[in-house]
Amino acid sequence: MQKLYKQLEELVIKWKVNHRTNEFFIARLRLTFYYFITAIVILGGSSIILYNTILSNLTQSILEKEINPDISQIIIGNAQDIISDRFLTIDAILILFIVILGFLLTYKTLEPIKLNMEKQKRFIADASHELRTPTAVIISGLEVTLSNKKLDFSIAKKKLENTLEEMIEFSKLSNTLLDISKYDAPKCVECELMDVNKLFKSIVEKSEHLALSKKEITFDKNIIDTPVNILGSKVELSRLFYNILDNATKYSPRGEKVFISDTTLANKYIVTITDSGIGIPKNIINRIFDPFFRGDRTRTTSGAGLGLTLSKKIIENHLGTILIKSQENKGTSVVISLPIISS
Repeated sequence: MQKLYKQLEELVIKWKVNHRTNEFFIARLRLTFYYFITAIVILGGSSIILYNTILSNLTQSILEKEINPDISQIIIGNAQDIISDRFLTIDAILILFIVILGFLLTYKTLEPIKLNMEKQKRFIADASHELRTPTAVIISGLEVTLSNKKLDFSIAKKKLENTLEEMIEFSKLSNTLLDISKYDAPKCVECELMDVNKLFKSIVEKSEHLALSKKEITFDKNIIDTPVNILGSKVELSRLFYNILDNATKYSPRGEKVFISDTTLANKYIVTITDSGIGIPKNIINRIFDPFFRGDRTRTTSGAGLGLTLSKKIIENHLGTILIKSQENKGTSVVISLPIISS
């Protein structure tokens, strides 16, 4: 018995420690407490008014019948006890129900906030980690250079060139973080009526030259010639298409093909880009749009893992969708859909 009591005591202590620092749980308790106070005020006030009304009508009805005063007093007293007991019981049940329901509803209410807070904390932690790396490289490199007593002009120049490269990467990362923040606004920035098919063709042509020169990758294209008008930003959509094509090139083996097609369907402009690269495992495909997430655990490819995050935000601000289908070691398909402006 003592052993069981000790185990129970340990569980209670552990529960207290775990939930004392759980802001989400504390917020739920606070909201539930507010529901409790509100229920007491509303139900208590309503019960008092109803109780007085019923008792007043009953008293008046008994007095009108000219019953013996002693008997009338007994009847009224018993009625008071019965009515007050019934009201107290009903109120207690209703308050208990409201408290339990309120505690359950607070989970549904606060869960999205909790998830957003966790994403924000993870984003800050990841951003700090990514920013710390180039900063550490720059500082350590400069410290080593300055401590070199035999430092000459050529060594100093080489070190400054390396530092400049790191600063450029640092600047790119900082600008991308600012862009992600800018695209949080649920609207298309500098939108205009444009032929998205013409823009896509030009981005494909530019990306094809880079893919061929870097990795001897060719594009197998099936692009329509019909103009497709949408309301969008050329700068943002150019960045979107370039990001997806760059990823397809980056993760494809040397000398392979990237398959590119577009079409119009159900008042949507649909682009499909398929590579034959390393693919994405099923257990992480739901996280690929998270900031700084890299499916390539070996880090053999460059980048901070912000391209798809930015691409999704651009798509959402254009009221479109982006869907990724992938099989590990077989390749990945990215399907982009944008709403067409009817002529």
